[in-house]
Amino acid sequence: MSHPAMQPPPYERACASGQTTVMRSSARWNKPSPIITTSIQYTPPPSPADVPTAVSTLLGLTKQLQEVLRLWSVHQATETQVSDAYILVGMQFNATVNAFARHHVDMSDLFSIPSELRSVLETCLGEEQSPRTLDRYMPQVRSVIYRLLQGLQSKQAPYRKSMETHQRGSGDSTRWTLSPVMEDFRRRNSGRSG
Repeated sequence: MSHPAMQPPPYERACASGQTTVMRSSARWNKPSPIITTSIQYTPPPSPADVPTAVSTLLGLTKQLQEVLRLWSVHQATETQVSDAYILVGMQFNATVNAFARHHVDMSDLFSIPSELRSVLETCLGEEQSPRTLDRYMPQVRSVIYRLLQGLQSKQAPYRKSMETHQRGSGDSTRWTLSPVMEDFRRRNSGRSG
């Protein structure tokens, strides 16, 4: 059975250049802000990551991004550090898409997540660096991350089906679930506005 070739997100091509402009604060906020660039070189791992590891790493990096953004709001992290944390999320997002693609699981419905997240971050970083700004934009950041979690959760069944098809009789079954992660995310964020 032939599967249509899945195109990588545009972000992957941008990261591959190595000197990528990641964020630019919007002029509509009337606050000059430098263009944040990075020279992080993304080199795909020599062996493809398996889906559970890719997903776990991606989730850890989204938590790290939220923490760096919190630190930014209290002047303990720079815009560059927020940008770098975002870049790591974007690169791991691409690694996760590629891990799923090896199992013929279509992720195209999630391709907009990195750009949605970038847009919220650009707007946030264009504002005054303060806890009030964080309180205003963190619900949007969480919303994008929550949609990512929901999207990843929806990919579990197709991934499991692919694994069962390819590993029938081998006794080797890699299983993962996002349900505990989703519950933890809901529990930790239920008391916050959003």
